[in-house]
Amino acid sequence: MSEQDAKVRQESAAPEAVEIPQYARPAVRLVPGPDPVEPEDSPAAHSKRRRWTLTAMAVLGAGAIAAAFTLGPTLIRITQQNDAKLTMPEKIGTMVRDDSPAAKDTAGYLLTALAAGIELDATATGIYTDPAEGAAKSVMVFGGTTTMFSPERELDTVLKLMEDETGGVTGLTGYDPGDLGGVLKCGATDAPDGIMAVCGWADHGSLALALFPGRTPTEAAPLMTTIRTTTLTRP
Repeated sequence: MSEQDAKVRQESAAPEAVEIPQYARPAVRLVPGPDPVEPEDSPAAHSKRRRWTLTAMAVLGAGAIAAAFTLGPTLIRITQQNDAKLTMPEKIGTMVRDDSPAAKDTAGYLLTALAAGIELDATATGIYTDPAEGAAKSVMVFGGTTTMFSPERELDTVLKLMEDETGGVTGLTGYDPGDLGGVLKCGATDAPDGIMAVCGWADHGSLALALFPGRTPTEAAPLMTTIRTTTLTRP
């Protein structure tokens, strides 16, 4: 076969170019072609994003650890001290509860004053007198139960309120709250018959105040502890 015959046969085997009609060209342009290949991230970009991710995770982890150390003990105490119950029994030590109408009116007045400074879920109040000491040294106790995140701040608030009711509480001092925890403070205020101690306790589940006519804060503090352990119970 001559060179010319081979060239002719090759040309005849090649497919003829198809010319797209003018009217069909817009439709052809709408036919989707192959999906574009997304360029892969460069190693530098991938490494940078990974560093940002690790940094964010480290920051969040450190924040969680710090919150656990800060809030963990507080949440444990709230759990332990929550759901407390405050009751006023007939006797506290040698003191007997006074159920006379006048005593109940006074106790109610004090409880109303306390409610103006803090919202309590349940309340209790009572006036107690030691027969050996007489009514001049009657102790007035009033308080209630609720969940508190910052007991000392709540106690300071109601003690400040009592300044308006009693004419000013001075020399507030913290005392050992005992096994029940929380905070216990006592101060003094002027009374018609002389000095009167004002004490209060607060924990994550309860708050109460007591007025001690004829007693100094130092004398009243241990009696306040006795009142607390007698009137306050937890599950």
